[in-house]
Amino acid sequence: MPHSDTPHVSPALTARPLLPERLPLRLQDLPPTAARFCLRVGDFLTGELLRGATPDGGIPAPPRHDGAAGTQPSPNSDLALVVGVSGGADSLCLLLALRWLAPRLGLRLHAAVLDHGLRPESAGEARAVAVLCRRLGVPCRVVRADVSGLAARECCGLEDAGRRARYAFFEAERQRIGADWICTAHQADDLCEDVLLRLVRGTGWPGLGGMAAMDPARRILRPLLTTERRDIDAFLSDLGVQPVRDPSNADPAYRRNRLRHQVLPLLRAENPALGEAVRSLWELARCDADYWTRHLAHAQAGHADGVRAADAPPLPAATCGTPCAGPPPTAPIAPPQCILLPGRTLRGLHRAARLRLYKRMLDRLGPGQPLAASLMDLDTAWHAGHGGACVQFPGGKTALVVPMSGNDDRGEDDGGGIEFRASA
Repeated sequence: MPHSDTPHVSPALTARPLLPERLPLRLQDLPPTAARFCLRVGDFLTGELLRGATPDGGIPAPPRHDGAAGTQPSPNSDLALVVGVSGGADSLCLLLALRWLAPRLGLRLHAAVLDHGLRPESAGEARAVAVLCRRLGVPCRVVRADVSGLAARECCGLEDAGRRARYAFFEAERQRIGADWICTAHQADDLCEDVLLRLVRGTGWPGLGGMAAMDPARRILRPLLTTERRDIDAFLSDLGVQPVRDPSNADPAYRRNRLRHQVLPLLRAENPALGEAVRSLWELARCDADYWTRHLAHAQAGHADGVRAADAPPLPAATCGTPCAGPPPTAPIAPPQCILLPGRTLRGLHRAARLRLYKRMLDRLGPGQPLAASLMDLDTAWHAGHGGACVQFPGGKTALVVPMSGNDDRGEDDGGGIEFRASA
């Protein structure tokens, strides 16, 4: 985990400047194409915040792309954002766009840089990002992490260990400075890769649609999620910005890189508009997710599920249709150890609703992505009345079909059910 605030850099490893000598610090001073790019990012960010604060999950008013640099209403003024920056093209683009949008949208930025310590030049790159942030007037904290040691301790790969270290560091920074959100630089190509990764893992619908642009539970925003990589590269090129190139992004040892460099080019050869197709899938998925969240909440109304060992955590504010732009409670509620889903809640529901209700219960128990096949196995066992059948799920979670008592029959409201448990 992170262990140092300032990387020690030898002169030979000091990275070249990331920004040109002269760079505008105001949105209205940018070239028109760069200004329009920033405004599109601002429109998307504002739209996501408005969507999360809209009770009916409606679509905000159409954005403006006229290049005007005047002040417009923001869903939350004075938002404090922790921006994860590595020095790569995507994170530099995110930092610069938010820096130029900050006065317009009422944003306070704080950059967070995690040096993974996996390459000799990484310390110099982290130092170059810190210099860039000083030029932009953005507070920055640089921390070095022992990702290799973390991977050994957690018995996981370097990629997974790096991701865990990054998000732990970002969340620690968010809490340390009292920020509202963490901003990461995932963009449209990352969304395509994520959809493919989920497909390979067997993720069901609507999770197959890919990562969320706004994750209230983890306080994460992804303002570039629907922005194409070619647009990011053009934006940086027009401004003369020289991003860091990480050679590990081309290493075929990582599944994500294999999909990026081998599979996606083949798919784009079949459909050059693949990015648009994935964005449509993404939009449909989150629309369905919102519908099912509300439908299942109504299905459970009047049939409170039994929770043992701990109170069930509330749903994220965005899925409840309440404003979610403010900071969350400082002490997160621990997930429950056991949830009983009574048979009276399940009976009468369509199988599609039951499957999503199972996933909802498993998600409440903590991390671990349930696969669609296991959810269907569980439903088959419950529907067939196989009392005592137990299905295992990732994250040490299990679902046990509770048999109906001898005095019950299929017409009794309280007979049977499913007990969901998490390992201690």
